[in-house]
Amino acid sequence: MGARPLDAGRARAAARAAACAGLAAAVAAAAGAVTLESLQQCGADAACLARLETTALRESAGTARRDGPLLALRFGLNPEARFVDQSPVTHRYLGRLDGVLLHVVRATQAGQLPAYWLVGEGAQAPLKVGALPVAAPGGRHFAVVSGNGVALYQRSGPRWSLQYRFDAPAGLSWAVKGWRSDAAAVRLGWLWPDAPNACAGQAAQGQLQLRYGP
Repeated sequence: MGARPLDAGRARAAARAAACAGLAAAVAAAAGAVTLESLQQCGADAACLARLETTALRESAGTARRDGPLLALRFGLNPEARFVDQSPVTHRYLGRLDGVLLHVVRATQAGQLPAYWLVGEGAQAPLKVGALPVAAPGGRHFAVVSGNGVALYQRSGPRWSLQYRFDAPAGLSWAVKGWRSDAAAVRLGWLWPDAPNACAGQAAQGQLQLRYGP
């Protein structure tokens, strides 16, 4: 026996409500994540970084806390990751990075480029990298480019490991241009102002890609 028109209408309304509820839940789950773009916009602005930390601590629901110079992160029953500000090094908790299950802590020392601690939600010890990670679609890989070095990391379960690292000649710098949609390759740009074969007044530059798959 077919559904009566009123019952069919109620069913459609219920389906729409369920879809909206699912969307709202997804948005709420993503709300605590911080984008790479928002972190890059802050740059080295201390006031901007302080505001980011205040927001990130509030949205962490207690998993991250600051007590004076101590910054601590704990997920479930795993050991606490602790970072202590000791002159000249200071730390800022910037939140969970969108696209990967990693939380970012920025370590700053006057006169030096910042370093970043990547804290997972499992029992793995924090990873230290020289630049913000650029996540691949799907969240199982990320790339880090810092100066003349490029590194690729891969996640297996909750653990991250270094899969590949290349240190180019001094003076060559890298930039991540993006990932292929299937995450099988990362596109890189390179710039080498003092390359031996560079034309006078023109830096050698180009693009290449590192592939994980076909």
